[in-house]
Amino acid sequence: MNIKKILWASDGSKESDSALRYATFLAEKFEAEILSIFVSEIHFPITSLFPIPEDAIMDIVEKTEKRFENRFIRVSKRLKEKGINSTFKIVRDGAVEGIIKAVRSNGCDLIVMGKHGQGFVERAVIGSNTAKVLRKSPVPVLSVKGKGRKSISKIENILVPVDVSDDTESAILSSLELAEIFNASVTLLYVFWLDENVYDIPPSLVKKLMEKSHKKLDRMANTAKKKFFKPKKRTNLNISISTEVIHGVSPGLAIRYYANRNKIDFIMMNTHGRKGIKRIVLGSEAEKVIREAPCPVLVFRP
Repeated sequence: MNIKKILWASDGSKESDSALRYATFLAEKFEAEILSIFVSEIHFPITSLFPIPEDAIMDIVEKTEKRFENRFIRVSKRLKEKGINSTFKIVRDGAVEGIIKAVRSNGCDLIVMGKHGQGFVERAVIGSNTAKVLRKSPVPVLSVKGKGRKSISKIENILVPVDVSDDTESAILSSLELAEIFNASVTLLYVFWLDENVYDIPPSLVKKLMEKSHKKLDRMANTAKKKFFKPKKRTNLNISISTEVIHGVSPGLAIRYYANRNKIDFIMMNTHGRKGIKRIVLGSEAEKVIREAPCPVLVFRP
């Protein structure tokens, strides 16, 4: 991974504050700069039942923008104390469009933003803006949920959910790069999907299929490791990469439970999964992982 500029998208929420901590941690590790951005969306009410003067709306917008400007100035001072170069932008646009345009025009390599999902409706769509950014972003997106850790000094356990029927290796190779930098271990995880007809399948057949999947997963791990160490000398030749195959009726929830049980603190995955899903689609298993994960999820487009 070549990360030289990180875009941190702030909306003033606790999730975005937590995202800043991860952006700072990564900026220190990669010697990257941070671009802080707030996208100011202007909404004029459609109804005429309780009309609000346009100048009153613009007054609220300008006060909000000034509040974010002052906050970004304080953030920039704190980042400077850590030796991190930073700039900030306040733009008027749609939230998603503003972020994507900023990524393209400023040459950003990574987006770091909060992911919402506390309310019933939000849980159904991750947090609509986060989901749309994940779909449209030309660069990897790190989504952070909730308050998160108060301080981030290390990342020790990286989980990479994979599909053994797919040869995409971007998340695996990138996880090895981060493992080298963080001195972390990597686990490749495949969830053997048991559908509603599971009770019609003999247990012996399920066992054989899982064993076959594990062999494929081991081959993927070995291939990725060879590619990773071949191009150049690596500083850490003892990167730990293990493989696990588990079963579940919902891969997304199975990954969540695995992450909780095994103290995973970072998940990396591609934006597609089984059944030929080529991008994150609301309701897909990939979306469930991003929504339910107990730790940050770094998402790649293959």
